[in-house]
Amino acid sequence: MRQVLALNCGSSSVRFCVFEDDLTPLFRGQVENIAEGLEPRLLLEGRTDAILPGDLAGHGAVIGFLLDSVILPECGDIAVAGHRVVHGGTCFAGPTLIDADVMEEIETLSILAPSHQPHNLAGIRALATALPGIPQVASFDTAFHRTIPEVRQLMALPREFADAGLRRFGFHGLSYQSVVARFARTTGTTMPRRTVICHLGNGCSIAGLVDGVSVFTSMGFTPLDGLVMGRRPGRLDPGAVLWLVARHGGDADAVDRLLNRDSGLLGVSGISPDMRTLLASGDEKAALAVAMFIDRLVLEIGSAITATRGLDALVFTGGIGENAAPVRAAVVEALGWLSLQLDEDANVRHASTITNGQPSAHVIATDEERMIAENALSCAVPRAL
Repeated sequence: MRQVLALNCGSSSVRFCVFEDDLTPLFRGQVENIAEGLEPRLLLEGRTDAILPGDLAGHGAVIGFLLDSVILPECGDIAVAGHRVVHGGTCFAGPTLIDADVMEEIETLSILAPSHQPHNLAGIRALATALPGIPQVASFDTAFHRTIPEVRQLMALPREFADAGLRRFGFHGLSYQSVVARFARTTGTTMPRRTVICHLGNGCSIAGLVDGVSVFTSMGFTPLDGLVMGRRPGRLDPGAVLWLVARHGGDADAVDRLLNRDSGLLGVSGISPDMRTLLASGDEKAALAVAMFIDRLVLEIGSAITATRGLDALVFTGGIGENAAPVRAAVVEALGWLSLQLDEDANVRHASTITNGQPSAHVIATDEERMIAENALSCAVPRAL
């Protein structure tokens, strides 16, 4: 049976999964800590951690090693590959078969997602080298949010800038698509009309959905907007960015590094961008970082509820959303005025439903790799299988 490979390159990680063509997963894994000064770790599901060679530098080298030494030796016949690509701009509204023109357009959008897009491209190039000729399909995180009303996509600037591509796009679309697909199976109930999904990981965002369709996102033109994240500050006064540029002597690249690598939970705490580390720490700055994270999250949920005109269900997903019970508890308790009632035991157990009554709150594991594979098959199956 021919197989589908899904590659999901994040800012500091690579996740992968090989599926049969009926979307049965064969094996999956990830590499964490792909960043300067960190020691990458290879985690294979159901197996002991593996040691990576010490000379691997960057996503391209890591992906090349994974293909040659981990993925291909385990596989039979990979017929098609799918990739998560963070930014699709105004060009891409759905999964797209990759050719030279698509690659060029993806590359031009790198300036809008510098912590992700180059890594997405590295995965596409590495696979083209390892398996030349197989079709590759890009699934764009921004595509899910193309349904947001134009009044929320536009910024209060002269229209010429929107026509040139300056508008709110939103991200984490594959995660939201996965939650919508998995909601009924996970919770045992159909997805309600008004749902707010919190994707909380190293990158964080919120989506407000009506009948499973996006009408609100906390992220905007780039993944810097919205919530406090692992290394990104979230929403800032534009004047603060101008002040930072001036303070750095006009060095926009230095400010870019500050906002994409050295801010957020790491910047506030001075300890770590990892919520697990901060929750376990007794340091006051760690506690402040967590408190700021929760406060901004609650405020943005309020904005999403306004956009959906009410709340029937709140969903937590992503590494923090699925695993950080104290964060979920603090959020649900802060939203008690909405009649959310936390079930403390269910929350500690990471149960699929963590509240009593209505509205409800849920924990649903996202599976972006399955969505990538499904999209790849939908685009490439006539050529590949």
